Amino acid sequence: MGHSDEREVKMRTLRLALGSDDGKEILRDHMGQAKEFLVFDVSEDGEYVLVERRENTSPEEKGKHGLDRKRISVMDILKDCQVLVGGRMSPNFVKLRDNSKFQPIVSKIPDIGTFMRKLSEEFDRIYELVERRRRGERPKEIPIL
Repeated sequence: MGHSDEREVKMRTLRLALGSDDGKEILRDHMGQAKEFLVFDVSEDGEYVLVERRENTSPEEKGKHGLDRKRISVMDILKDCQVLVGGRMSPNFVKLRDNSKFQPIVSKIPDIGTFMRKLSEEFDRIYELVERRRRGERPKEIPIL
């Protein structure tokens, strides 16, 4: 028997992707315009780890935002993520919100480290939105941090 009082408490985490051109700042444009996506695992205690950098191989949008082809391609590149972070609201973020498992977030904070600190303050709210999506709900909220 023994150590039942030392149950391992599983920390809640989120897998998050954001668009960046330099690896330091969140792209100030629509997420799908970024050169690459940075994928992070973010824990409720505020810790975050860069899991992977993924090249944005989605098709170019020739002056028109919100194309289905682009959104579907980005969803495939980031299929293991729960949260997508962009520097601007986009037609595709609204489509993701209404029709997918992905929780979009708009960041007004360019610096990735500063954004992550703000995210940790809002972790419970974001985690709850992700959990609702996992259960098949489609919350209308797109948090702006």
